[in-house]
Amino acid sequence: MAWCQPARAQDGPAIGTLVAQAGSTGGSVGKKDKSISGEEEMSPDAGRGRSTHASREEGFPKTIQLNEHWHGLNYTITLQNVGGGNYQGTWSHGYVTKFVVTSFTGNSMKMERTDNPAFGAVTGSYTGSRTGNRAAGEASISNGASSKWDASW
Repeated sequence: MAWCQPARAQDGPAIGTLVAQAGSTGGSVGKKDKSISGEEEMSPDAGRGRSTHASREEGFPKTIQLNEHWHGLNYTITLQNVGGGNYQGTWSHGYVTKFVVTSFTGNSMKMERTDNPAFGAVTGSYTGSRTGNRAAGEASISNGASSKWDASW
């Protein structure tokens, strides 16, 4: 940090008298993965083309079309992947909700639902079996209801 001369009336509005010197405000300039000689260091993942974070997300579909069936009523939602197993969408009845896919392996699928706060909003656990790009099962909803569901992607 360097101290500047106090502002004078003819200099315009005074913003402050403390000014940071270049490079002293944090952060870094230039590449971080360089040795002292200036050569770039190779990370263990270099050349693989994908990070390990991306490969964990490869198994999740970009969208899931979910249908819920309860006492002759049918509700639908298109869930958009917002990262990893996290999805968001708006039900055909108007509730905005989030789903987290907690298991998406072999022949099973499990999801947790959390509606955005609203009158009648619920949470729920969806468990089912999976074949290819389809799944079906039962949901236990926080209001005491049970429903059937099916999904495709």
